Amino acid sequence: MHTKVWATIKPVVQALVCQRHITLKRGLQLSLTQAHLQKRITMDIFYTILLLVLGLAIGSFLNVIIFRMDELRTILYDRSHCPKCKKILKWYDLIPFLSFVMLRAKCRYCGKGISFQYPIVELCTGLLFVFLFMFFGISWALIVYLIIFCILVVVFVYDLKTQTVPEIFVWIALVLSAAFGWYFGHFGWIEMILGALVSGGFLAILVLVSREKWMGAGDIKIGLILGFLLGYPTALLSMFLAFVLGSVIGVLYVFIKNKSLKREYLKESLPFAPFLILAALIGLTYGPAIVSWYTGGLY
Repeated sequence: MHTKVWATIKPVVQALVCQRHITLKRGLQLSLTQAHLQKRITMDIFYTILLLVLGLAIGSFLNVIIFRMDELRTILYDRSHCPKCKKILKWYDLIPFLSFVMLRAKCRYCGKGISFQYPIVELCTGLLFVFLFMFFGISWALIVYLIIFCILVVVFVYDLKTQTVPEIFVWIALVLSAAFGWYFGHFGWIEMILGALVSGGFLAILVLVSREKWMGAGDIKIGLILGFLLGYPTALLSMFLAFVLGSVIGVLYVFIKNKSLKREYLKESLPFAPFLILAALIGLTYGPAIVSWYTGGLY
């Protein structure tokens, strides 16, 4: 009798035990997933803050390089000082971004204005570090791209100020892009060379045809950096973006210049290197997705 009853209810018991096991297993998996997700979020917040602070500090150093470009050797032995009163600055006068805010854009010792270049470059470099971290995480690719774009920040700002590119920094960025662009960009040598020919070659033609009236020879090297870093066809997309950005900003600049009462303080033309660098950053982060979307739409 008992044997018959057990034989009847055995499948039901087994099903209930199996279902309970599955439920417990799923609950454990869900719990582990939530714990992992919480840990991941915590680590992302930590790295974001860390990279922001590191970027601010490196941006401060980049400012020193930009301001002392004509006398770089002084960075090794000359302490930071106010360019107006020459007073040696204390450590609490050199806290990236915060010192500028706390001092209200004035020197603590002479009361004269501090250039807004300091906080802008520092903040932009900090945001650049966070932005690239969002795409590449903590990886060797992130380190290489941060080095390259820190160099390009110097080129960007110096070209805006003087309309000349610092050759030594451009060459360093060029070598790094050629050495690592294909590896971390996950494209082959052919794509890298083709990208460099498309971007650098096109700019070389414009420089030769205009006899450096439209743009300078330094822009050719930056075009090569763009090609080595992004490869084909992303380099072609970034070149297009650079000219679009240059055209839009150029039109706005002419409009502002014509309306400004201090037009004599505005430059006659805008340098093109900053637009190439900005387009390279867009191409590096969003370029593959844009190319994939566009080619998918065609076919």
